[in-house]
Amino acid sequence: MQKPGRQRRTALLVDFRKLAGALWLAAAVAAAAPALEPGEFLDRSNSHEAEGLLPEEFLAAYRSGDFRHQLRDVSIAKIGDDPVFREALERNRGRYDLDAAGSIIDRTTGEAPDYIYAWPFPDIEATDPKAAIKIVWNYFFTTYYGGNAHYRADLLWISRRGLDRSIEVDSFVKHYQGQHPRFREGSEHGELLTQSLAEVLAPADVAGIVSLGWRYREPDKRDSLWTYVPAMRRVRQVSPANRSDGFLGSDLSQDDGAYFDGKIQDFEWRLVGEQDLLVLFDRLSFDEKPQLTKLPGGGWRMNIPGGARVGFQVPSWQGAPWCPVQEVLVRRPHWIVEATPKDPYYLYGKLVLRFDKEMFLGSYSSKHDWKGRLIASYSAVRTNIVHPAPGELWGWAGGAVALALNWKLDRATTAGIVAGEHSPADSRIPLAPDRFSLQHLTRRGR
Repeated sequence: MQKPGRQRRTALLVDFRKLAGALWLAAAVAAAAPALEPGEFLDRSNSHEAEGLLPEEFLAAYRSGDFRHQLRDVSIAKIGDDPVFREALERNRGRYDLDAAGSIIDRTTGEAPDYIYAWPFPDIEATDPKAAIKIVWNYFFTTYYGGNAHYRADLLWISRRGLDRSIEVDSFVKHYQGQHPRFREGSEHGELLTQSLAEVLAPADVAGIVSLGWRYREPDKRDSLWTYVPAMRRVRQVSPANRSDGFLGSDLSQDDGAYFDGKIQDFEWRLVGEQDLLVLFDRLSFDEKPQLTKLPGGGWRMNIPGGARVGFQVPSWQGAPWCPVQEVLVRRPHWIVEATPKDPYYLYGKLVLRFDKEMFLGSYSSKHDWKGRLIASYSAVRTNIVHPAPGELWGWAGGAVALALNWKLDRATTAGIVAGEHSPADSRIPLAPDRFSLQHLTRRGR
C-alpha cells in the first residue's frame, strides 16, 4: 500500500502530464492553423484560415478570388453605450414575454403593450426555447430606434459582364415603435408597426411606379400593399404573399429590406447556435469623420462620399464585378437563427440569419429552397455607430452597399445610398401619417 504522501505526488504527476499534453496539443493546433491577423487581406491565398468564420458560400467567394478584403481590429460603438437607451433597457428587463403566435406581451397584463422603447429582451439565454424569436424582435427594435428615414438609393443589377441595369429609388419609412418617447409620432391607425413609400425615378420604362406598404401589429393580419402603375394610371392592391420575389426583377426581395423585413409571425424560428463571424463593415465609417448635418425640421442628414463601391467600377479589379470594394472584415460574435416560412408558397424553404450579439443587427443571410439547396444569400454591410445626441444614433455609412447574391444564376444586385450632400440620406425625421395614405400614393404617382 502506498503512503498518503506518495499517492498525492502520483496524482499531481498524472495531472501535470495531462496538463502538459493539453498544452502541447493546443500549441500544435495553433501552429497548424495560424490565426488571421489585423491588416492582412483575406483572399484565395489564405482563405483556409477563415474556416468557421464565414458562411460557407461567402468563404467560397474568397477561395475562388471573387472576394478580397482587409481585416481590421476596431472598436465598434454600441447602442447600449447611450445612457438613454441603457436606462430604457433596465426598465424592460424581465418585463415582456411572447405569446403562442410570437407577439410581444406584457408579463403583468398578458396583453400587447401600447409602446416599447429599446430592446424588449435585454437578456438572451441560449437555453430559452423562445430565444430565436426574442433575438429577431430585438433586431427590429434596433432598426426602429434609428427613427423615420428618407433616402435616395441606386439598385444595380450586376452579372459577370458588369453592370446590366440600374434603377433609382426614392424611399420613406415611418416607425411607430421603438423610439424615444420625444420622437414618437401618433397615428389614427394605432395597430400599425411601420409604413413605407417607395417611388422609382428612373429609368423611363419603370419610372413613376410607386409602392405603399403598411405592417400591422396583429399577428394574423397580413401586410397591406398598394402600387401605382403609370401604364394603368391607377392604384392596385397587391398580394403580400410575393414579398420573397425579386423587386422589379432584381435579386433583392421586399423581405430583405435593410437585412430582414419579413413579418415575425409568418415564420417558425429556431436558434441554431452561436458563432464568431468576419463581417463586412464600411471602411469609411472608421477612417473618416462622420459628415452629419442637423436638419431644420428635425433629424439628421448624412453626406455620402462619392467613389467606386463595387468591383466593376474599379478598372484594375480582378474579383467578382459585384464585390463591395469599400469594406473591411471585422470579427464579431453572432447568434445563428433559422427561419422556416409558414406559407408553403414562399419562395424559400429555409432562411439562416446571423445577428450580432451586442447590436442585434444582421450580417449574412443564407436562403435555401424547399429541398434544402442554397440558392441565394444576402449581405447587409455594417457600419460604425455614431451618437449625435443622447437618445439618438446613426449608422455612418460612407461607402456601404447591401449585396443580394443569386448563386444559381451567378449574378447579384447591390443597393447603396446615393452620394452627395444634397441627396437625402435622412434619419429621425418627422413624417406626417398622410404621406402614407392612398390619396398621397395617387397624387405622387401622377
